[in-house]
Amino acid sequence: MATRPRADEDASVQEADSAASEDPTPRIKFRPQFRKEERREFRYWLSIAIAVFFSWAFWLIPGPVRGWFADRCGDMFYRSSKTYPDNVGSNVETVMLHAGTNQDREIIVRSVFRNSARNFMDLITMPRQSNKAFLNSVRLVSGSWATLDEAIAAGKGGILFTGHVGCFDFIGQAISARGYKLTVVTGRTTSRFIFDGVTYLRGARGATMVEPTPSGVRSVVKALRRNEFAVFVTDRDFFQNGMDATFMGVDTTLPPGAIRIARETGAPLISIFTRRVKSGHELRIGQPFHVRKTDDMQADLAEGMKSLVAELESGISASLDQWAMFQRVWSDVDRVPIRVFPVGSPLESELLERVASALPERETRPAKREHQSSVTSTDDVKS
Repeated sequence: MATRPRADEDASVQEADSAASEDPTPRIKFRPQFRKEERREFRYWLSIAIAVFFSWAFWLIPGPVRGWFADRCGDMFYRSSKTYPDNVGSNVETVMLHAGTNQDREIIVRSVFRNSARNFMDLITMPRQSNKAFLNSVRLVSGSWATLDEAIAAGKGGILFTGHVGCFDFIGQAISARGYKLTVVTGRTTSRFIFDGVTYLRGARGATMVEPTPSGVRSVVKALRRNEFAVFVTDRDFFQNGMDATFMGVDTTLPPGAIRIARETGAPLISIFTRRVKSGHELRIGQPFHVRKTDDMQADLAEGMKSLVAELESGISASLDQWAMFQRVWSDVDRVPIRVFPVGSPLESELLERVASALPERETRPAKREHQSSVTSTDDVKS
């Protein structure tokens, strides 16, 4: 993730600008180099160590006991939280109204909290699972693995998208266990300390984890060019600067990153949804679709978003009691956009430039800070 340039970079920029004003000879404009977000190494490794400790500790507990404990934690989370039950309930009501169903709202909300706690328990113990265990725990109930094989055969990789339904982390590991190489876009919605530990657990079995930054997008494009798969979770616009969409019959915004990259690379979009059941997990693989690339980029994106939304609506409605979305997807509060690309970030590819051009205008900064870069996001994922 980009941070502001070092002091010596600022000085170099000033010297280059000064020289350019005195010497009329054309010169190559200096472009500051941006480093990754700095971590305090001790805190980073401490986060990993804690994740490994709890992974082993919970793995030694029998599975039924882990499940019982997770349910109790989910119930406690439901009772102690002040805003999340209302947020989940609001989302549930919108989906039920769109689907025309009349289920018990509170039962569904409580189920969401329990499922989320079980998801976290599964995430903690994932590094201890074997590939055989992953494969045996997943039953394909819709679609075919041939869909992924055909995407590979076409030579452009594939973009898998899903929502926060079922155990979405587990299903990524199961796909990886079948030999498919994954680059997963994951955003930070917690403190960096917790996020580092969670990211370690998610990538412990070989999947490449990237953040929704310019370098992360480039990693996704490179993975597709290597004929691999990229994974996006697309059911909420965490950065609040996404694309307008009608989702469950209500206007909102959703992250268009998967659609934009599919348009630029020609990679197919394939939905994947999972549902937790007593015997493990059920998996549904959707039919692939492509995003056209014409002279009208906005029309192409709108058409692609409409297809993506249809898949999201179907997948979420089928497992509403396991849709672990704790922020309001449809809100009456005005959204405050958060830029994904910090001011001054080196947008080195045509794709990134096109993505950036569709984002809200950057905030004007004082002249003395015009060569600095900052990341203002604490909520993540715009993918």
